[in-house]
Amino acid sequence: MQELFDKTRSLRHLPWLVRYAVTAILVLVAFVLRQMFSDALRDFPFLLFFPAIILSAVLFNRGSGLVATVLSAVLSAYFLFEPIGSFAIRDPGQFLGWCLFVVIGIVITLVIEAEHASYRQLKRAHEATRASEADKAELLIESNHRIMNNLHTVISLLHLQARSAKEPTRDDFMTAAERVSVMAKVQRRLVRFEGAVLADSRSFIEELCSDLESALIGLRPIRLDVEVESHPIPLNYAVSIGLIINELLVNALKYAFPDDRDGHVSVTFKCIGDEYCLAVSDNGVGLSASSESTSTPASTGLGQRLIRSFVAQLGGRHEIEADSPGTRAQVCFPVSAT
Repeated sequence: MQELFDKTRSLRHLPWLVRYAVTAILVLVAFVLRQMFSDALRDFPFLLFFPAIILSAVLFNRGSGLVATVLSAVLSAYFLFEPIGSFAIRDPGQFLGWCLFVVIGIVITLVIEAEHASYRQLKRAHEATRASEADKAELLIESNHRIMNNLHTVISLLHLQARSAKEPTRDDFMTAAERVSVMAKVQRRLVRFEGAVLADSRSFIEELCSDLESALIGLRPIRLDVEVESHPIPLNYAVSIGLIINELLVNALKYAFPDDRDGHVSVTFKCIGDEYCLAVSDNGVGLSASSESTSTPASTGLGQRLIRSFVAQLGGRHEIEADSPGTRAQVCFPVSAT
């Protein structure tokens, strides 16, 4: 019914004289058909008037159904009931049927007009909702643009400060810039999905690893493989996951391959059962030979403290174990956390 209302919307904006004229024609057509089949419809004098009333109310609304009801009642009273040519209906049973027809015609018209009113309200509400969603999307784009500009400004300032600082302060500034860069990547990957703001795990992690590969590997003979499943990750969890990857991958690329030795590092992110599992593994010198204690779970370094903090936010667990050769770090957290 609503689709029919929508298709006939233009007809309801015709001038009232045109609408009522067409309504009268529909009633006259119904009357002529009634007269043509008068013998067959002797016991159903009002039957063919109902389609004219319904069609007028649906097509034109705005009282057209009432006009069709009145015209049908006048024609039937004057031409169908004794005495013919008079509006006085002598038979009480016929008069009662005529009154019932008028009441039913009015009810049908009111119901259809109520449907029209409900449809118009629904249409306005739908348009308002679409406008609201468009405003939200525009606001998200604008705020995302502002946040990105601010984050890039912070990154530039950290790099500028690092160039003028001495060791080991320079490395601290560069590490801070890398962490802010992770948050910038999450922000850039924002999408709207089922009313929530999320980042796609595959594109986000692959882009992050690619940037870290360019910054930390360069011409070193180290291969980085990334295998990531695509899952929608909420913004706050994507930040935690990105910073965890940043810390684990930085540790592996910086400390697992001393003296420019060759090697292999892999990053995987998969959904296993009801958990997401993130793993960073390498075939480097391993935990015992690493020159940095930050690679061990017991380390008190800032990187490890950050990892433990973000894992706790995700409600997950963090494991680091020796591979043969190398090291494997794994973080698992429940899917329900996202």
